[in-house]
Amino acid sequence: MNERRNRLLGGVLGGFLLVVATTVVALAGADVLASPALLVQATFLGTAGVADVVAATDGRLTARWAWYRWRGLGNVLLGLSLPLAFLGGGETWLLAVTAVGGLSLSAMGIDLLVFAGRYTRGGRLDRDDG
Repeated sequence: MNERRNRLLGGVLGGFLLVVATTVVALAGADVLASPALLVQATFLGTAGVADVVAATDGRLTARWAWYRWRGLGNVLLGLSLPLAFLGGGETWLLAVTAVGGLSLSAMGIDLLVFAGRYTRGGRLDRDDG
């Protein structure tokens, strides 16, 4: 039950990220192409959202690649997107803080991708202990 709830919450997060990425692109319009950092950030956010929505569903994609790996990919992309909002701005401390937070989120995602959650979940998610 706990796993199902976590997957559902991840799907809600994914939907939110898709809305944010779409809104950013819609509001920026053609100007998004003039700002590479904004374009990459919106792309990472949207792709992270797709990965989280896929992780929340049972289907062909999660049958080929486990749900927690999709979730890990979403975490890595979201973590990489965070500091891009402050890249090139005058607020260096905001860039540093979001980079540390993004690095932490990406590290958790890498754990899900490579180690099946061994270090962040207390045990591998690919084991069937039942």
